Amino acid sequence: MSISLEKLEKNWETFQSLIIKSCGDSGEKLLSELGERMIMCPSSMKLDQHGAYPGGMIKHVLDVTMQMRNLNESVGLCKDPMSILKVGLLHDLGKVGDESSDLFLEQDSEWHRDKLGQMYKYNENLRKMSISHRTLCLLQKYGIPLSQDEWISIQLSQGSHFEENRFYVGHEPSLGILLQQSKSLVIHKEKNL
Repeated sequence: MSISLEKLEKNWETFQSLIIKSCGDSGEKLLSELGERMIMCPSSMKLDQHGAYPGGMIKHVLDVTMQMRNLNESVGLCKDPMSILKVGLLHDLGKVGDESSDLFLEQDSEWHRDKLGQMYKYNENLRKMSISHRTLCLLQKYGIPLSQDEWISIQLSQGSHFEENRFYVGHEPSLGILLQQSKSLVIHKEKNL
């Protein structure tokens, strides 16, 4: 799957406006410094995973945020719409990389692309960090404040199967459950198109 230039631009405009709405000046600074890299960032490395194409991350987080809003309404959780926007839109920010280098690099091995469907590889020059830790680090750098529930939700966004997240099992904030369920639904829908 890929995304048209028109859709890429539309997704970026929507993403920008929602980031500014939910994060204000700090969001504008984030967009101005990382925006170009965010636009082209994939969501995954392999074709059998979600969003393994330029613009995949932005499409994914927009879909997840919309699913979070719908799920929040349908089950009556009454979570703050601004928290949903912030967590939904920013939970995968660490996939961009750090302040100056991309996390995902285009796969230069034809064999990996053709035989494994691996379109991207990890940038081995970046400090080793989980996606959620990298996300939280970037949000701190850009001065985007998070409530405890927002912070924990982003920390848990990559899944409870990670050792650092097992501590929270059974004590996840509703916002975190909303995010995890929405991610699962969006990925399931994409795989079954």
